[in-house]
Amino acid sequence: MFRSFTFVCLLIATFFVGFGVSAQEIVFEDRFEGSLKPGWVWVRENSACRRFVNNALEILTEPFGEREARNALVRPLNFLPWQNGGFGSPYRIETECGFVSKPRAQYQQCGVYWIHDERIVFKLVFENVDGTIYVYPNKVPLNAQGGRLRITVNGQNILAEFCGLGESSFRRVYEGKIECGPNDLISLQCWNGPQKGLDLEQWARFRYFRVEKLN
Repeated sequence: MFRSFTFVCLLIATFFVGFGVSAQEIVFEDRFEGSLKPGWVWVRENSACRRFVNNALEILTEPFGEREARNALVRPLNFLPWQNGGFGSPYRIETECGFVSKPRAQYQQCGVYWIHDERIVFKLVFENVDGTIYVYPNKVPLNAQGGRLRITVNGQNILAEFCGLGESSFRRVYEGKIECGPNDLISLQCWNGPQKGLDLEQWARFRYFRVEKLN
């Protein structure tokens, strides 16, 4: 389904109109309380490698690259109205995720992936590189095993932020524009990179997924 990674690299200097305001309403929320809300689809499903534990969804981070990632949880972005070549008034997509145990596999990652024309065009993830967990994009070091991730979209503008476990405020890691269209998808995923044969049973945990309409 996913043919290639394409990361959006155009940075802009101005702050987006409407970003940073409070939520007006919750459009969709799934707290993974033993089952999934309607609308999700498993891509490359491997049911033996996922589970609901303590009001969270846990997925095994199997050793596959992004074109092969199993148990990718995907849903359409149809809660964002499409108008004039972009999405309308600001919306915020947020999740809390992290690693159940300290990552050992290189490139072990979990987070949010934006899919346009069957390509992942943006990701906001926690990723293990050489023993250190970073927030991507922009490779910001994280002194935790996870936290909250949120993407705010307004038209074709995108703002990415994170808040590590134990922290009280979000930090901005990216501002720019994104390739987008009315049939785009959002995905929760985890994987290790192409390290087949390694005996590393490691899990990623997702505690909730929420979409808010902003004022």
